[in-house]
Amino acid sequence: MPPSPPSSAPLSPEAGGKPGRRAGFLAGCRPATRRIHAPILDLAASRGHLNPRGLGRARAFSDLGSLGQSSVGFETLADYAAADEAGRAPYGGAEYGIVQSPEADAVGRKFAALHGGAGAIVCASGLAAIATVLDAFAPKLVLIPDGIYFPAWRYMSETGRVDLLTYPAGASGAEVGALIREAGRRAAPADTMLYLEAPGSGTFEIPDIAGLVAEAARAGLRTVMDNTWASHVRFRPLDHGIAVAIQATTKHEGGYGDTPSGVAVAREEPDLARLRRQLRIGGLGAVSPQTCTRLFHRVDGTAARLDRHAASAATLMRWFEEQAFTADILSPARPASPWHARFARYFGAGNGLFTVAFDEALPAERVHAFVDALLLFRVAESWGGHVSLVLPVHPRRDPALLPKGTMFRFHAGLEEADDLVADLAQAARAAF
Repeated sequence: MPPSPPSSAPLSPEAGGKPGRRAGFLAGCRPATRRIHAPILDLAASRGHLNPRGLGRARAFSDLGSLGQSSVGFETLADYAAADEAGRAPYGGAEYGIVQSPEADAVGRKFAALHGGAGAIVCASGLAAIATVLDAFAPKLVLIPDGIYFPAWRYMSETGRVDLLTYPAGASGAEVGALIREAGRRAAPADTMLYLEAPGSGTFEIPDIAGLVAEAARAGLRTVMDNTWASHVRFRPLDHGIAVAIQATTKHEGGYGDTPSGVAVAREEPDLARLRRQLRIGGLGAVSPQTCTRLFHRVDGTAARLDRHAASAATLMRWFEEQAFTADILSPARPASPWHARFARYFGAGNGLFTVAFDEALPAERVHAFVDALLLFRVAESWGGHVSLVLPVHPRRDPALLPKGTMFRFHAGLEEADDLVADLAQAARAAF
């Protein structure tokens, strides 16, 4: 028997448990907040999914009409042979639907235009895009920041295909230049890649991007950047001399947590050809046409949503600043941040992310009780969507350089900021 669909019946506070408390709290919230959270009062009923009612035109279909077809038909053997040789069908997409659909092709063209690149590929996740880029260029040595996205580090380290050299997430050009010279004793420039991610995951350090790119150019290294935090709205890596930009479009560009995908945009045609070839070889281009359709339309609203996320995050950070249990707030958008000058230089504005370091005198159990008492913020991986989220931060850094207290990363969604502050306040009263 198939599972029954999630119930849309309203819950009352008397229903008991956290869903009931959430229903009572939500009754006093503004319409925008209620619209986001009404479908997910009970995560068990929605199977943990955060957009079960399809907010954000989730049920829109493509007018290209592939609808997830695997086979692509040809009238003659000659037509097929030409498409197979080129890896592309005359109708758009690839010669085999699981490599690249017409919808994915359209998304690639759109992101290439947004980044000012020669072209782009679309993969099933941000990590899949990272893996495809690494496999396409097959470096023997990669210089990575110590604040790199953990799954990317895991892929590089556990596959055993590359040697890694780590530099500080907030490194200067001179620091990375010294490492590049060390790398030159271990691998040829053609076999070496400089990988950037800014800001660093969880603790948001920002390197001297211009200095790093200049050092790599002098040494003849290919540069690749994970630009997920900034999106093309805040920063266009190709304009700054970076060869390939990667974005997990699961996040800002999709906006509603239901576009698992990633893009890699190449500045030059030869690099694009290698990416397209690897996409075909690895089979990582099988992104559903429905996901691509959502992404194609929603990316146009990225700037407006980013501004809303950033404004709400600023409100939440001001609330945390006033709390006795807050030891530090990690966000380069804050003027007090040691990375604020670079933030202003490269990005100009932030997003919904920040990390709170709680007073080290507080037992971790008290902080966990605070997080568990939250009603609008959901414990979940990812970010950039319409629902506010919270997650523990366990950075891979030198502990001496980090705050001593328990750390949690917050993402401010599209709810009304006043409702989010009220949620934080009620959780603080319950836990502290």
